[in-house]
Amino acid sequence: MSHDATSLWQKNPHRWDVPLCLLGCLALLIIAQVTPVLSIKKFVFWKDDYSLFSGTLGLLRDKHYGLALLIFFFSILFPFGKVVTLFVLWFVKFSNRRRMRLLFWLEVLGRWSMLDVFVVAIIVVIAKSGGALEARPQIGIYLFASAVLASLLLTYQLRALARRAAGKS
Repeated sequence: MSHDATSLWQKNPHRWDVPLCLLGCLALLIIAQVTPVLSIKKFVFWKDDYSLFSGTLGLLRDKHYGLALLIFFFSILFPFGKVVTLFVLWFVKFSNRRRMRLLFWLEVLGRWSMLDVFVVAIIVVIAKSGGALEARPQIGIYLFASAVLASLLLTYQLRALARRAAGKS
């Protein structure tokens, strides 16, 4: 770290909204991970709800390791890692260059966190195309999408504050 390393919190001590929004995003993400994202009903008797967590475990049980790994990384591990990294970027001292580089990569990788939203949408569309299978999106997918969008917005907000702190517009 260079001698000009500071935290964004030091440069913006009046911005209590940022850590509060980060806490809210983290709470929303935790709830979204265990809340059903998809309900599948076969015929009239069999119905099952899947959360991101239980769906990933189901993929592992069914030996769909690649898909399970993809969903685990981009829908469970990365979103948590991203919010934790945003906390670190807010409170820990970094050089402007290093902070901007981390924010850039969070933005690039963060776009992939919506993967589950698209997977659920595809499953619902396929199920509605006929047959004895009925799939319905559940509240968890909306919570997850909200958490991912909130983390994207917070990343943009931190980038704007970091640019301002670095003297760029």
